[in-house]
Amino acid sequence: MGYFDDRPSVSTDFTYRGMDAAILENEHLRVLVLPGKGGDILEFRDKRTDVDVLYHADYQWDPPGDRVIPSTEMTWNEHYPGGWQLNLPVAGGPMSIPGNHYDHHGESALIPWDATVTRDDADAVTLELSTRLRRYPFAVTRELTLPADESSLEVAESVTNEGEYELEYAWQHHVALGRPLIGPDARLDVPAGESYIDDYPEGHETNRLAGDQHFEWPTAEAVDGEDVDLTAFPPTDSEIHDQAYLLGVDEGWYAVTNSELDVGFALSYPAEHFESLWYWQAFGGMDESPFWGRNYTAGLEPTTAYPGHSYPEAQRENGTMKTLEPGETVSVELTASTYGGRERVTGVVE
Repeated sequence: MGYFDDRPSVSTDFTYRGMDAAILENEHLRVLVLPGKGGDILEFRDKRTDVDVLYHADYQWDPPGDRVIPSTEMTWNEHYPGGWQLNLPVAGGPMSIPGNHYDHHGESALIPWDATVTRDDADAVTLELSTRLRRYPFAVTRELTLPADESSLEVAESVTNEGEYELEYAWQHHVALGRPLIGPDARLDVPAGESYIDDYPEGHETNRLAGDQHFEWPTAEAVDGEDVDLTAFPPTDSEIHDQAYLLGVDEGWYAVTNSELDVGFALSYPAEHFESLWYWQAFGGMDESPFWGRNYTAGLEPTTAYPGHSYPEAQRENGTMKTLEPGETVSVELTASTYGGRERVTGVVE
């Protein structure tokens, strides 16, 4: 792709499993986007090391049908390919709304988006994605910009309430990292403070962390009373499934570094908007459909609200549920990058 080796390129002339796809590429990164399914980012490949940092589903998944919106609690998972999703207007769930209902993770990752190339020159390329939700009057726009000489993707998003009523929402970037980036040779750095692990439901038996605890990052209490350093990743043959909510991430960034592969992934985001960083720890212990223990995944997910259940009462109670007034627009910017030459990260400069 591209006219010259050092010129970035973008094209929407692709399909992936029958869905519209687009590729942005420069000397450093190759990014595969699925406008045909939620604008998912399905590949984020560091070309220097040829490592795709994202998780890919270890089970058979089906593309959603035209204009499909979730109908059961597990619909989102059945259409989940791994990678990086934008979830609106619910993160987790379910949530009842007047006249309808949302289950797991809302609808934005299950519907098609329109894709338009809005910039294509020697300095950068930009792919604009846009959609309107079906059950909520939210118009959503995303601009993905890949500069020519950087190993980073710039993401600019806006959400507008086109309805006539104030509406509550949760907004999440569901970024799932996978092998070979994560593993015992990798390290997670996050400038978090006091964090939280919710109580686990009855029958959940694969958590290594004790439920219903507040802890100071990065040391959490295990079910056996021992300390667990969450900057480290467990062995790849583990059977662990935990969920933590990292709070106090005032600087709004995280980084995962694999010094053996000499590659890392960093995401910076506005912490004043995404008040919690969900840490989904699915290390071989998801003993439920459709995973059945087949995924080794670190989901590091900037989210406006927490926890991922008891909507909307729990989020109202802790003050993290946000609202949009009629006609109001909220905009955010994030930057995702790969890097090398480090063993740990103490800060991310956008």
